[in-house]
Amino acid sequence: TQACPPQCAPGGMAVVATCRQCCAEGCRYHGRHGARSCRGCEDAARHQISLGRVPRCAQCGRRDAGGRVDERQTRQFYCAACWAQYDGDRLVEYFDSPAELESKCVALARMMRSARHIVAFTGAGVSTGVGVPDFRSGRNTVLPTGPGLWELPKADRPPSNLLELCAKATPGRSHRVMHNLWKAGVLKHVISQNVDGLHRKSGIPAEALSELHGNIFVERCTRCGAEFERDFNTICPGGLTGRSCERAGCAGPLRHSGVGFGDDLPQHVVTRAWDECGRADLCLALGSSIMVTPASEMPAWVAERWRGTVGRGLVIVNLQATPCDGDAELRINGFVDDVLERVQALLSDRVEQA
Repeated sequence: TQACPPQCAPGGMAVVATCRQCCAEGCRYHGRHGARSCRGCEDAARHQISLGRVPRCAQCGRRDAGGRVDERQTRQFYCAACWAQYDGDRLVEYFDSPAELESKCVALARMMRSARHIVAFTGAGVSTGVGVPDFRSGRNTVLPTGPGLWELPKADRPPSNLLELCAKATPGRSHRVMHNLWKAGVLKHVISQNVDGLHRKSGIPAEALSELHGNIFVERCTRCGAEFERDFNTICPGGLTGRSCERAGCAGPLRHSGVGFGDDLPQHVVTRAWDECGRADLCLALGSSIMVTPASEMPAWVAERWRGTVGRGLVIVNLQATPCDGDAELRINGFVDDVLERVQALLSDRVEQA
């Protein structure tokens, strides 16, 4: 039997009345839905501080008057000890030696051969190779896209809007390999935190995708839920695009599908993603910090379910450390493009290269 996902009660009933891990009075997500892990969110932390109270640390749960809110990335409250560790380690980039990288790619290919249901969980790191910057890379990053957008003062940020870069981008090496893996039946589903639409552009159909944070090229009917994919960026102020549903008899207002920070994720997308994680015996976390909730709970849950089972669970491919490194069956320190292309070559008897 498979474990029930975190948003469910022990008996399997979905918890929707209250937050599973509501941090405190003032929490922006209080009572909105149970899939969200929100202990330590900025709203609740600042509310507690305004009342003269000390919030709990988002990482260890301790209260520390010397703690602080991470204003750059997570927007969570950390005690002084956890902050020192987090701030010191979070931007370091790690690289396996060529021999280590080859050994790990061979191990990953072996795991993929024996897995029954593989899902990919993708972050900004799969798109940096095509010129779309990420959010968390430090000033000394080796990435050609440079420091992450959240690490740069506003005055130093590139003049090009991130969404403009996404709209102009074309699928890169990682996107093409994932499409080949899906086409060969090796990869069953892609759960993506990216809004750039590059997975769809690569040829992976919407039915095999859970785009948790939306897609800049997709608008959704507010009345019937039908989705329409465009060849232009649909993101606009206010959300409503000014177009109407094209389904016969509907004509409901269309809204872009992008999800802003603090907004709830579309329930049907989240439900499908959790379902795929429930079926997965191998999850590939690719180019993701695995820090943005509630999405980050998905690969963590796969790791938890398969803990102790050799060749199953979570594989992480990333340059920076993640909170799930200790729970992963395999951690690969390298560029996602390089790792996926090497694994594809090792699976050449099963995967046709486009």
